[in-house]
Order: sequence, then C-alpha cells, then structure tokens
Amino acid sequence: MKKNKPMSEDAKYVQEKETDENLDKMAKKLTKEWNKPPKMDKAPDLSFSKFEEKLKNKDQ
Repeated sequence: MKKNKPMSEDAKYVQEKETDENLDKMAKKLTKEWNKPPKMDKAPDLSFSKFEEKLKNKDQ
C-alpha cells in the first residue's frame, strides 16, 4: 500500500483557492477577456510588395 506524502504549503494553498466559486469567477473573467476584439492601432499591410520586401531582407 502507498503512503500518502504530506501536502506542501503550496499544494494546500491551491486546494483552498481552487473552489467551484473561484473557478467560475475565473472562467467568466477569461471569457469576457477572450471575447474582446484584439487591439490594433492600424490594419496590417498585407500587400504582396510588402511581403516580397520582407522576403528579400530575410535572404540578406
């Protein structure tokens, strides 16, 4: 039969904080953050000429 090792202080803390209520709070917060549109100052330049320029710079 295996002996159970005593829990470390960190493991005890995690077990205390990992309640259903706290997990629900975290899930709601993350869902809210993930559903926000990404912040972009300006639209990226996706033209072929820009791509070609980067490709040339990479080869040098």
